[in-house]
Amino acid sequence: MPTYKKLAPFVIALAAAVGVFAYAPERVATPSPDVSDAVASEATANTTLSVGGVAYPITVAQGETVIDAMRALASSSTFTFIGREYPALGFFVDSINGQENAGGMYWILYINGVSATVGAGATEVHAGDTVEWKYEKSY
Repeated sequence: MPTYKKLAPFVIALAAAVGVFAYAPERVATPSPDVSDAVASEATANTTLSVGGVAYPITVAQGETVIDAMRALASSSTFTFIGREYPALGFFVDSINGQENAGGMYWILYINGVSATVGAGATEVHAGDTVEWKYEKSY
């Protein structure tokens, strides 16, 4: 078993203990061949990720989540985001393209115009979906 696979649970546990995950494109790990082969064989679909009125076309594979799509977009464009992983709650976005949650304003996730009922790490993206982040007052 490669060393990185042995270290992955430790790294994830350490990051969860710290409580902060920041996504930066230069930190993207290349998946092992067996993972990339499986992903390549799955059906992909085109959809849109919209942030503050700017639409980004994205391609997603079956079963990918909003966070997966955001990471892929960030690795291939100027799109950026920062967030935190909360144990048992999931990933919360703190900042998109430099705009941070502040003053009672937060990034709220919408799928096809409807506020998401689960977090971005659990919300799967399907063909034709419009994924939208709106910067607005908290619920």
